[in-house]
Amino acid sequence: MGLQSERENSSAIPTAGEIFSDGTVIELLRDPANLEELTLVRCQEGILDLKPNVSHAGRIYEPIHVNRNVSKAVRLPTRVAAPETTQKLFTAVHTLLSSHLGQLDACITAMVFAVFASWMSPVLPMAPLLAIFAPAGGPTNLVLQMLSLLCRRPLRLVGLRRGDILHLPMSLQPTLLLDEPDLRPEMQMILQSSTHRGTRIISSRGILEFYGPKIIFSHKLSHGTALETDALRGALIPVAGQLPPLDNRAEEEIAEEFQARFLGYLLRNSSRVQIPSFDMSQFSLPVRDLARTFGASIVGDNEVQKRILPLLSVQDEEIRADRARTCDAVVLEAGLFFIHEGGSAKVRTDLIAQKVSAIYKGRGSDQQPSPESVGWAIRRLRIPSGRINSAGNGIELNVSTCRLIHTLAQSHCR
Repeated sequence: MGLQSERENSSAIPTAGEIFSDGTVIELLRDPANLEELTLVRCQEGILDLKPNVSHAGRIYEPIHVNRNVSKAVRLPTRVAAPETTQKLFTAVHTLLSSHLGQLDACITAMVFAVFASWMSPVLPMAPLLAIFAPAGGPTNLVLQMLSLLCRRPLRLVGLRRGDILHLPMSLQPTLLLDEPDLRPEMQMILQSSTHRGTRIISSRGILEFYGPKIIFSHKLSHGTALETDALRGALIPVAGQLPPLDNRAEEEIAEEFQARFLGYLLRNSSRVQIPSFDMSQFSLPVRDLARTFGASIVGDNEVQKRILPLLSVQDEEIRADRARTCDAVVLEAGLFFIHEGGSAKVRTDLIAQKVSAIYKGRGSDQQPSPESVGWAIRRLRIPSGRINSAGNGIELNVSTCRLIHTLAQSHCR
């Protein structure tokens, strides 16, 4: 009997969590009898099985080995709470954050959606990314403290740089809480790309998959950056007076309660995640992706799910306004002018440049893009172009090109 058990353990598959096609879920917990040890819970057809090794489809799974320092830094639940409605859990988290942080409802609601999405991230279409503007005077540390009690496997890091990424324990599937990370363009691109599955970071030290949920706190606004479109946005406000700090006992009580409640939510609802049924057609394409991702994290309650829409409507307007000022957007606007009012089947690039300059001038800007820069914008937009006559290059306003310009304009312009 001892030999058989030894063989089973030697062939066990280390895991940080599994979600199978039949709806079975395996998740990590801390052993309540020994908080330094990890154990597993398997949920199959609503039946829970908690023990160091669990089996499924003829295979045995054991907890992944985690470095002791990492294990201490990442919070894990110790039990599974009883079933409850999505609305009850959402309201409880919203009330908790509102009572401790003194922030506007829009920011609190964004954080609540981010917490839900962190737990459901293994089954969401994209990894959730929340970017929070944290000006001086805002309760940044307290917000980070609260989120580290609520999110799935939170790992709080300060000043993350490009070279630090390969050292992260991504095999543990953490939610990264990033306080003032490096936000130079290269790092922004990496963070933005990490919302998509299969994103890998390559360096001389190796390859790491960087996909996973993240919440970024920065004193710099994300408008006009690579993070603008793929991140839900929130903003802290300065607080008059002093918010009461959380002591260790209060921290542990909050974490013990909500980690267990969210683990129960994940185990019972991961197989029920669906793309939201609410209308997303009013949003630009990047914001639709955010609506699908954060909306899908709310299972079984359409009314709660729709609470993401006002946040995204404001964000969509800001994105469209920013885009409307870019050269690409104004080139598309000029293209629409020539389609509807130009009266010509072909238009030269230099004429488009003149119209772009006129649009900028009408908006109080002295920008005067050259025909060459407009030509590059046309190429970036992948609008078919080339030599149209002896006078120079341009675009032919045939049916397919006109349709393409209209489609692109819907994403870039008002």
